[in-house]
Amino acid sequence: MNKLSIIISGVVIKTDQSGYFRLNDLQKAAKKSEGQKRSERTFEIHEFMRRPDTKGLIREIENETTGKLRSLAFFTIEGRNGGTYVCKELVYAYAMWISPKFHLHVIRTFDAAVAKEQIRISYRDMARLEYRPLTDAIKHEREAQGKNIAPHHFSNEADLINRIALGMTSAKFRVHHEIGKKGSLRDYLTPEQIHCITELQRANTVFIGMEWDFEQRKATLMGIFNKNHRQPLIEEQHRLAA
Repeated sequence: MNKLSIIISGVVIKTDQSGYFRLNDLQKAAKKSEGQKRSERTFEIHEFMRRPDTKGLIREIENETTGKLRSLAFFTIEGRNGGTYVCKELVYAYAMWISPKFHLHVIRTFDAAVAKEQIRISYRDMARLEYRPLTDAIKHEREAQGKNIAPHHFSNEADLINRIALGMTSAKFRVHHEIGKKGSLRDYLTPEQIHCITELQRANTVFIGMEWDFEQRKATLMGIFNKNHRQPLIEEQHRLAA
């Protein structure tokens, strides 16, 4: 399952691999959002979890079943980097407990994150579809020249685009983001990165069909990147870091 990128009041809300949210981070966000002072509420998690309304919601959630599996509302990880991880429904309930203003802020943030993820998935699927014409163009070019076709002919073209769009090869990107061999690179890209790669793949397919050599294609693709994608990528990174 893809994890939503949630940032509330400047605090990154960590998630586990199953998509549960670390409530300790939401507590930090609540304190910043509410301008909490020492004499005011502490928004303690244990205080929220023992409320009758919270316990009732947990019971309802855990009585649900998904297929043959029973739903899990929350779990706790012990240790220095642990915390209480909860489902989205408990995130909303905790935010409601804090204040109407914080509750609305959390809802709006989640809605925006879901919309952004849908765009990212759409771009990702488009990039996957656009890759097939590129591989076909590579095959046709080499066959027309009577040359053999090897796997590195495809990876070289992919890395040409990755170096321009991501600033590194796919292998280095995997290492940098700790992505396993079976993990899809596109699942770790931002919407603008995927959009950029898709546009460059499409252009490179045309250039290969025109029998341009590697250096000519590289220079032209870099020109397209600088004109159409460099600034949007910079602006996206600033938004993500805000």
